[in-house]
Amino acid sequence: MQSLSVLSETESAESSDSDTAYTPTHTTMNPEDPDAFERFSMGGIPTVPEAGGTYMIRDLDSGRAITLVAGRVSLERDASRNGGWRWHCVEKDDGWLGFRETVSGKYLGRDGSGGFRVKADRFDFWESLVLRPIKEGGYHIMAMHWWTFRRMGIAKEGNLVECASRDGAARWEFIEV
Repeated sequence: MQSLSVLSETESAESSDSDTAYTPTHTTMNPEDPDAFERFSMGGIPTVPEAGGTYMIRDLDSGRAITLVAGRVSLERDASRNGGWRWHCVEKDDGWLGFRETVSGKYLGRDGSGGFRVKADRFDFWESLVLRPIKEGGYHIMAMHWWTFRRMGIAKEGNLVECASRDGAARWEFIEV
């Protein structure tokens, strides 16, 4: 049985014989980033959302995704089994972002009672959102409430609610699908 040799950094692949096993000299994951493997195992790597892209919108802390189930917005840990969790990002000329669930064609927006819903057929004022990156990771999703912004948070019951302050706001990540 012949032994396999490993190519050194100074040797050329063209000058080696056919028994050489080519191995990478480095890994593609940063071993100093402890969250890299965890993010990958949760399914996908977070990205910056842009108009034209389709995303899973996931709570960074719980791993649950914003999902439309039987016409109601909910948070699901295994979004692939239930409901619509693919959100197409659109942008108005004035810079507001909106997220349309791809199966129903309905937009995510405020419900006028301190929460969020997925009911609108058009990208209008209550469906106009702003994303603010935060230092701790992820984004705050914010909607206009009169002359102020309200951040999207998660109530104890698991429904999406408006938060007047940063304290109750959820950290969201966007996984391109």
